[in-house]
Amino acid sequence: MKLKFRVISGISLMFMILFLNFFLTTDYVEAAAKKKNLIERSVQTEARIPVFQRVEVVDKADIDYTFLMANYSGSREIIIEDGLSIEILSNADWYLRLNNRNLNTTVMIKKADQSDFEWQKLNSTTAKFRGEKGVRQISFDLKFILDPDYRASVNNLELDLRHSITPVLY
Repeated sequence: MKLKFRVISGISLMFMILFLNFFLTTDYVEAAAKKKNLIERSVQTEARIPVFQRVEVVDKADIDYTFLMANYSGSREIIIEDGLSIEILSNADWYLRLNNRNLNTTVMIKKADQSDFEWQKLNSTTAKFRGEKGVRQISFDLKFILDPDYRASVNNLELDLRHSITPVLY
């Protein structure tokens, strides 16, 4: 009998401890939940990240008189497809301006995927392009308009490219 009494009393004591433990913990959880609601706060922060932009000329065709004459078909215009490749890294949308400082010949430019109606002058005015943020590699087609009466312009066709990039801020 003693053994059964000890086993029964031990089991009863264990159930009582578990029963009390369950109810005591629920009160603590509810109290902690209520206390958490009282302490909870919201914080708003604003981060200002400066604009970062980089332009790199990846590939530029070596343009000289012999090269152009090898591609010359008898017309006044010589078109070099993918004659210029530029890589742009920017964390903001951008405007790219290109200009040729060599004014001895007329050069026109367009993005390689644009239509033939979108040629822009590269030397007397600045060619303007727009793009989106990220890393972009853009290929450009070049068109040289030759004046056969003016031999110096044909002999001095070096592309002296200047570029600037500005972010689109609004």
